[in-house]
Amino acid sequence: MTRLAIGAGFLLVAAASDARNRKVRDPLWIALGSIGLVLLTAELLLASSVDGSAWSLVGSGAILFYAIFFGAPLFDEDGFHPRPWRLILWFVAAALFLYPASLFVSGTGLSSTTLELYSMPTMVVVYQGFYRVRLLHGGADAKGLIALSLLIPLYPDASPFPLLAPDPIFERALRLIFPFSLVIWVDAAILALGVPLVLLLVNAVRGDLAFPQAFLGYRARTDAFPRHGWLMEKFDARGEHVLVLFPKRGGDPAADLARLRAAGIDRVWVTPQIPFMVPLLGGFLLAYLVGNVLIAVLGLAG
Repeated sequence: MTRLAIGAGFLLVAAASDARNRKVRDPLWIALGSIGLVLLTAELLLASSVDGSAWSLVGSGAILFYAIFFGAPLFDEDGFHPRPWRLILWFVAAALFLYPASLFVSGTGLSSTTLELYSMPTMVVVYQGFYRVRLLHGGADAKGLIALSLLIPLYPDASPFPLLAPDPIFERALRLIFPFSLVIWVDAAILALGVPLVLLLVNAVRGDLAFPQAFLGYRARTDAFPRHGWLMEKFDARGEHVLVLFPKRGGDPAADLARLRAAGIDRVWVTPQIPFMVPLLGGFLLAYLVGNVLIAVLGLAG
């Protein structure tokens, strides 16, 4: 339950910051991930059956984690930059990641703990990929889930929770292919599914029932554009007024708003910047106390 209290505390701070200004500072995630590494190191030192392959995965995960926050990245808006020291770190992390697999191929068995620890370096990379393809809309969302992967790399033992435990037939496989931080993300995403319904209700009350944008945003005045929103309307390169259902992150909408006002358009569709830390906090508590809601829906809960 220590990890439950720590994770809930950090996510509560993150949710408050995200709701207030849509930003969560990196030191919060660095601290959370570091605490996770310290707790895991202490547990492995006290365990009697941990081999070097487990430490190898911890090292790989730690290198990939801290590389997110320190040093210049290999990829940025200008493309790829071959930074020698960073490439060396990536090669070291990859070697540490592959070491347990090489033992397995040579006939050495790996413990269930070691197999679960593969989730640490794996999910660091996966969540960065989720951000790149916009399954996660904010950098803080990806960093938060990465830090949670280090805080809870193994499925927690918090009996009598979770209430919806996987069926024993599937449990071992699920622990390997469905890391606990992924359960948190899925539960948070399920909670976030309520947002389109809320937007639809708000738009129905206002008389702004246009589809599908009524599920994705709301209408706001061009001269009072909301601080935490992305513009869904603009004039394209051909001068045509178009609707953008999934606007790009960032950018300054001032020029587009000026063109819209000049064309006599005073109300535009806006998609809100949802503070994902709020459903992430809910997903974290739901994963710990209730379990994997998706697995329950699929009928794989015991």
